[in-house]
Amino acid sequence: MTSQFEQRRSRLIAQLATADVSAIAVTHPACFYYFTGVWLETGERAGALIVRKDGQCSVVAHEMFSMPVQEMGLKMRTWRDGENPYAMVMAALSGLQGQLAVDGTWQARHLLGVQAAMASQWTTVNGDPLIEAVRVCKDEAELELLSKASEQADEVVGKLKAQIRSGMTEAELARRLVQLWDEASPEGMSFPPIIASGKHGAEPHHEPGDAPIEAGTTLIVDTGGIYRHYCSDITRTFVVGEPSARVREVYELVLRANEAGIRAAKPGMTLEELDGIVREVIASAGYGPYFTHRTGHGVGLDIHEAPFVVGGNRQVLQPGMVMSIEPGIYLPGEFGVRIEDLIVITETGAKSLNRAPKQLADVIVPA
Repeated sequence: MTSQFEQRRSRLIAQLATADVSAIAVTHPACFYYFTGVWLETGERAGALIVRKDGQCSVVAHEMFSMPVQEMGLKMRTWRDGENPYAMVMAALSGLQGQLAVDGTWQARHLLGVQAAMASQWTTVNGDPLIEAVRVCKDEAELELLSKASEQADEVVGKLKAQIRSGMTEAELARRLVQLWDEASPEGMSFPPIIASGKHGAEPHHEPGDAPIEAGTTLIVDTGGIYRHYCSDITRTFVVGEPSARVREVYELVLRANEAGIRAAKPGMTLEELDGIVREVIASAGYGPYFTHRTGHGVGLDIHEAPFVVGGNRQVLQPGMVMSIEPGIYLPGEFGVRIEDLIVITETGAKSLNRAPKQLADVIVPA
């Protein structure tokens, strides 16, 4: 019986044929896992899954990784310190010529090493579009894991809300958040948390520091965890104490933009169109210049992956795609608001993977 990993490699081989590429070197740990079922992080030591257009697949890796590579069930070429791994990559391509696609996450020194070992009949091209074409639509097993990961995120954010108090520092709250993730997921967090109070909330990727959490303003909490290698990502903006008229206006506007994006998303529309729908809600109210980032990004084995909900992206939404919808307004010197949910595209529309409350009344905490 063909395994899901063999099926995925077959789809990658089909992509090679479509792009007139002879082979691809897959190197990213998440890609190793997606195509083999083994999570392999080789660090500075060159390692690659070589997939050829004729269907042959093999792995080049340092000998210290021989045990996990054996679990992949593929032909293995191991190298020792002092040997040239790039020559082994080329040996895995014996009998072929043309274009070698290379995983875009591979370190530049490894790409340069492969290029130096190449004969004149070879050239390198970016392999990311080929990999993304296979990974971008999640299967039922992946969607189940992503759903569970988002359930954990909802639970963690709910527990954190009960611990928010004015006067505690952003860093202190971040440490409590880490503890909650330790309790919820043995695999930890999918990215370092963003905790931003007051004027710090105007910086979308603020790193939590020693600033105290202020009363009467917003507190952005952006976090995520990992469940069986699959990531979650959620943002809730809390209001500490009674919201001012300005905070209330901005919060309700961002919420409308978030909900508009979730309602509008459906198969057949482009990611650019979806970004425009969300952005127009904010722009029409005069806050367009303060929405300073894309509407969303894909989430799966990586916390940021295709598809990207951004202007200029004409990629068409398809069932099984998972992405964030995360509009924000960032007012320099004042505060920021961002609300983020993960959605999955269905046959008829979109379904949110997050259930954490986000109406204004639900995110107000005592000062």
